[in-house]
Amino acid sequence: MKNVLLTTLLALFAAAASAQTGAVTGRIVDADTGESVVGAVLTVTPARNPEKKQYLTSAYEGSVSIPSLSYGEYGLSVSFLGYNTLDTTFRVASPKVSLGVLKLKPGVQIETVVKEVKAMRTSQKGDTVSYNAGAFKVTTDADVEGLLKKMPGITVTDGTVEAQGEEIKKIFVDGKEFFGEDVTTAIKSLPAEAVERVEVYNKLSDAAEFSGMDDGEGYKALNIVTKPGMRQGQFGKLYAGYGYDADTKTESQHKYIAGGNVNIFSGDSRVSVIGLFNNVNQQNFSFEDILGVTGGSGGRRGGVGQYMMRPQSGVAKVNAVGLNYSDTWGKRDQLSFQGSYFFNNTNTTNRSTTQKWYEAPMAVDTLSTTGYSDTKGFNHRFNARLEWKISENQNLMVRPNFSYQSNDPWSTTQGWQYGESGYSRTDNFNDGLRSGYSLGTFAVYRAKLGKDGRTITLNGSFRYSDSENNATSYSNQLGSLPDRPVTDPATGVWIPDDYVQLRYLRDMAPSRSHTLRGEFTYTEPVAKYAQVSFQYRATYDHQERDKRSYETGSDFSIAGLTPDPQLSNAYESNFTTHRFGPGFRYSKERNTFIANVYYQRSLLDGMVTQNGSEKIRHNYNDVTYFMMGQLNINRENSLRLFVSSYTDNPEVTNLQSVYDISDAQNISHGNPGLKPFYSHRVNFHYVNSNVEKGRTFMWMFSFQSTSDYIATHTVQNPSIEIDGQRYTPNFYSMPVNLDGSRSLMTHLSYGFPIGFLKSNFNVMAGIVYSKTPSMLGGTVDAATGMISGGERNDASNMGYDFRAVLGSNISENVDFTLAWNGTYNEATNSLDASDSKNRYFSHTAQGDLKVVFPLGFTLTASAAYTQYIGFTNDYDSHYTLCNVYVGKKVFRNRRGEIMVGVNDMFNQNKAFARTTGSGWTQNATNSVIGRYYMVQFTYNLRRFGKKGSTNIKDYDGMEHLEGRRRMGPGGPGGPPPFRPR
Repeated sequence: MKNVLLTTLLALFAAAASAQTGAVTGRIVDADTGESVVGAVLTVTPARNPEKKQYLTSAYEGSVSIPSLSYGEYGLSVSFLGYNTLDTTFRVASPKVSLGVLKLKPGVQIETVVKEVKAMRTSQKGDTVSYNAGAFKVTTDADVEGLLKKMPGITVTDGTVEAQGEEIKKIFVDGKEFFGEDVTTAIKSLPAEAVERVEVYNKLSDAAEFSGMDDGEGYKALNIVTKPGMRQGQFGKLYAGYGYDADTKTESQHKYIAGGNVNIFSGDSRVSVIGLFNNVNQQNFSFEDILGVTGGSGGRRGGVGQYMMRPQSGVAKVNAVGLNYSDTWGKRDQLSFQGSYFFNNTNTTNRSTTQKWYEAPMAVDTLSTTGYSDTKGFNHRFNARLEWKISENQNLMVRPNFSYQSNDPWSTTQGWQYGESGYSRTDNFNDGLRSGYSLGTFAVYRAKLGKDGRTITLNGSFRYSDSENNATSYSNQLGSLPDRPVTDPATGVWIPDDYVQLRYLRDMAPSRSHTLRGEFTYTEPVAKYAQVSFQYRATYDHQERDKRSYETGSDFSIAGLTPDPQLSNAYESNFTTHRFGPGFRYSKERNTFIANVYYQRSLLDGMVTQNGSEKIRHNYNDVTYFMMGQLNINRENSLRLFVSSYTDNPEVTNLQSVYDISDAQNISHGNPGLKPFYSHRVNFHYVNSNVEKGRTFMWMFSFQSTSDYIATHTVQNPSIEIDGQRYTPNFYSMPVNLDGSRSLMTHLSYGFPIGFLKSNFNVMAGIVYSKTPSMLGGTVDAATGMISGGERNDASNMGYDFRAVLGSNISENVDFTLAWNGTYNEATNSLDASDSKNRYFSHTAQGDLKVVFPLGFTLTASAAYTQYIGFTNDYDSHYTLCNVYVGKKVFRNRRGEIMVGVNDMFNQNKAFARTTGSGWTQNATNSVIGRYYMVQFTYNLRRFGKKGSTNIKDYDGMEHLEGRRRMGPGGPGGPPPFRPR
């Protein structure tokens, strides 16, 4: 009995001892020079379990840190190219163990030999595709955007990054958020030479990543992994230029640009500052419009996310600054912070033209307009992420955000609509001031409850917004008249006096909203590889707006006036949603399957006031689902499939049974019987990465079908009476539910190296199809404003696109990219009796070149030929845009460059767009920057390491071989680098 007791006690003591852990530190240096060795590979082997090896590398100043090793004996092997391997042992028997200074002895000298091998371009682990940045050669002063453009499966268009057919929503740097959701800024703020690799993956939502139960609210993300040697120092780019526009294509002949970015990295502490000031239409920062101050509808119901919009058409003067800061504190990095602040001030002017053809089944008309706009905008926004790792089993994360925006638009539009429906004059003016702020926060608490896979997640969010909208405007009230207007005998221009009856308005529309959301998720393991979950979510959304419109004289004075009841309305709505349901997750090795199903009940309770009060109350019951399957066939092949559904409820403004006659030529009416739409989505991705041959193949497929789609019922040129006044608008419309909305997209992408050209070749081809239903024609009921009768029209569009890119991979001194992309479209309308197709084609052939010659002379050039061809409506618009700059590298390390050149050498730049819809086709043009000459200076800041060397190769932790030429045996005559081809 004593022996049994003694054995049990010894076993317990042994177990307790083995459960204890200690932190191990040390430093790797050169035995001869005492210099730090960065990037040495350490292999740690437990004596009792030699198969459980750990691998790590020495960091800044050769430091080694192993935060947690169980008590016991270990073997240690330290290796690095150019040195003899160091083998030793150590013992962990206390909470802190120091290995001291580990000295690597230089190895045997070898003759200089250069060996060329194919650099590994991509690799794959699970759903993450990793691109080796070293396999894609760009110039030393290129930014991340230039690097991404050469990678297979990735496209960059006007700052929008797409990977595997999906838009990148966030950029991370070394796993930390970088400039929030502003992807455009992020990819222009880091130099390409700082990048070790680029990872593209599916990021789970904040609530789901802790439990592993995918909730379908994730997004495509891109993580930039920096080279270890560039995580300690200062780097960036500063530039300034002055130019002259002799052709005066825009308002100012004098052109200027100044800006840059500075990154200050010190381990986990990182500060990035960006700035941009110019009048040449360079708009690198995204713009946030969550309040709808730019004229949109604002944020969607029930969320706290930020919705970004692209800059408006035209030529902009831009003043913008941004700051991003991140850091980690605590012995175990318990507390981390990432935050960013932006300020944007833009002044955008635009001269536009529109040619819009209404075709069968609509009355055959032509709308021709010209417009001018001058829009001033200010935007402050702040967002942050604070995470507290309370313990290994508990975590708290908070995301605060704040935004203030103002928008001051001034615009005029004149034109004619003429054809089968008669003649009508378009004469509009608007001068507004819209401003508002929004603040909110999101918090999530996550805990593991002892057993692996048993977790609880609690999250909640709050958002409040307040905005003002004051505007003055006038528009023509008269609809179509049958007779052709008379023309001026001298000029031949139509005289519109008899066709214009202007109505002057003063509008004030303050609005407020607040949203509360809470969610609870519990997961429980039911087998070795399986979990079940339960989720409950409640959302409350309150919105209110009080629009008061006054019909004034030409001076817009409202003295003594009361709001016009036909034009004014106020509404208040409360929207409550409850959603709950179970989920299941199975994950074994590298394969995962997830399924969730939810029951959702929504209640809309609103009040609309216009010529009285109207109570709006609706209940909606829905069942939604989400399924995801990840199959990793092997290291080179993976499949990922999403199948999901979602609903979206109509806005209260669409449900109100009142007229909107603010634009007398385009009157609309709400539909109290409108139902929510319900959509099903399928997304499929297949990725093949042949690491040995450097080839990457991707196929993506996406399909969406919507029932009860919220479409538009339009009647052309009706005659209606509203409160005793007769109106003959060009169009009268109301929202209706229609089934049959479809969209499909599939793309193939293939990338591979071409050895004899020392280049990478990427091709992409795809098909995009959409079918959008609508109702056309019918009769307007004078009593209710509802439309009866009419015919359904399905507007379908089939698009075929192809893109090919040849990117050089020769050296840092020769960088070129040749690309061609084209799109062919066929648009049809089901009500068109002739069954004709609106066919049009556009394509662009483009080349970019940067060459650094001996003595530091440079040539930077780009040329693009763009053509738009209409086969149905015969037209051919084309232009060539060519920019050429010659320069000289200056300073000791060629960090500076002076360039002189010309933008748009042939002065042919155009902004042209063709769009189609239900019964119409439109061509539009906008203002552009034309030819101008400029001199520009650029300086690349590079300062790394303790000694502050400005030579990037001295601290490039990933280019080990190149770095060892400096600190390896024999100095510069040490072992040669491997050169990727």
